[in-house]
Amino acid sequence: MSKETIRQILKRLNRIEQTIFPKIESRPTKEVLTLKKKSGLPYSILQLREQKFFKQPKISSEVHKKLQPTYHCDLNRVEVALLRLNKKKQLRKSLKLIGDKKIIAYVW
Repeated sequence: MSKETIRQILKRLNRIEQTIFPKIESRPTKEVLTLKKKSGLPYSILQLREQKFFKQPKISSEVHKKLQPTYHCDLNRVEVALLRLNKKKQLRKSLKLIGDKKIIAYVW
C-alpha cells in the first residue's frame, strides 16, 4: 500500500467515526448533571431532612404540606419519592399513631 492510500483510508475512517460517535463536548458535563439533581423533589425532601424536619416521624401528607410553598406537586409524587429515599437508605420508616391507627411515617 502506498502512503497516499493509507492517508485516504485514515481520512475516511475519521469521517466515519465523527458520524457514528458524537463529540464528547456535546454530552452534558458533570456540573450540569448535578444542577439538575439539585432542583428535583428528592433534593427538596433531603433539604427538609437537613433542616431537622424529620427529627420526629412525619407522614407523607405532612411532608407534602411542608413542601407546598417551595415545591408544588401531587401528594402521590411525594409518597413515591419518600419510598425511594427509604430504599436508598436516606430516610428511615417508622410508625406513627394517629387516633387508633398506625400509619407509616418517615424519620431521620
